[in-house]
Amino acid sequence: MRKLVLLSVSIVCFLSVIVCSGVSGFSETLELKLAHFMPTMHVQHRMAFEPFAEKVAELTDGKVTVKIYPGGTLGNPKTMVDAISNGITDIGFVIPAYVRGRFQRSSVFDLPFLFNDAVQQTEVMYELFDKDFAEDYKQFKVLWFTAAPMSQVFTVKQPIASAADFKGLKIRTGNAAETEGVKMLGGNPVGKTVDELNIMLQKGVVDGAFTAYSALNRYKLIGVVNHMTELNYSGALMVVLMNKKKWDSLPDHAKKAIDQATPPSFGVAAARAFDYEDLENFKMAITNGIAFHTFSKEEKENLRAGTMGMRDDWVAKNEKNMPARQILDDVVGAAAE
Repeated sequence: MRKLVLLSVSIVCFLSVIVCSGVSGFSETLELKLAHFMPTMHVQHRMAFEPFAEKVAELTDGKVTVKIYPGGTLGNPKTMVDAISNGITDIGFVIPAYVRGRFQRSSVFDLPFLFNDAVQQTEVMYELFDKDFAEDYKQFKVLWFTAAPMSQVFTVKQPIASAADFKGLKIRTGNAAETEGVKMLGGNPVGKTVDELNIMLQKGVVDGAFTAYSALNRYKLIGVVNHMTELNYSGALMVVLMNKKKWDSLPDHAKKAIDQATPPSFGVAAARAFDYEDLENFKMAITNGIAFHTFSKEEKENLRAGTMGMRDDWVAKNEKNMPARQILDDVVGAAAE
């Protein structure tokens, strides 16, 4: 009888430990690290990262929190992918064009004159992701896509009012398509990330730069550049990725909250905020006396026609590893719609 009582007590105690452990495991607060390399004044920090963190906390009653590490503290534009893969950060903001060769299918988004704005780029990616681009991101959990506004040309001294004005100038470029475009126009491309732009322009390392209007205020270029030329040359695809092992280890309620917080409409809204900031920065540039230039209609058409060969080159370079022609055609078709 005594043995039976002791056995019953032991079973009760064992079950109590299991129940308590289960409740405790769900009630513990889980903190995730999210890293990006922009300043906290950046529109994506204010309009995407902070709202995402707030939404996840709201959906989990504070059980899952997201701590944001801005300003490159956990990774710069070129190292962020490795920071995510190696677990330095759980979540990170990536510009695929800055990690050449890593997201080769997505490099089609770098080609010139495909898109009109950030929203269009983002919508095209969401439409085609499962069919054409999932392979690029299979080692990660994709949280959301967005995009930067279209790139223009900014110069310190010499205005660029025609294609001939590029000749001999050192121009900062942010992706392969911009680099090829500058070469085609007779300039000297200098591939650098946007966070290096201010000091390069001030020190004369470059004469000008491809970037969006939205970079003017954010990277303190007003007062540094004196001329801007509207080309709407190319955009920049962006993506927020999560370490796959970390994602797999999350409890179901955390996964559900993250997915609910990041529907495609969230990425599109982040892109729309970028486009709005771009317009506001353009107005600010005009107000601050930055001279505005544009190519003639004929020169614009000539420039566009001259870059069409880049599409064929992209297909030829990638057709051994992917259905490159189909991917390009899909993107062109989706953008046209």
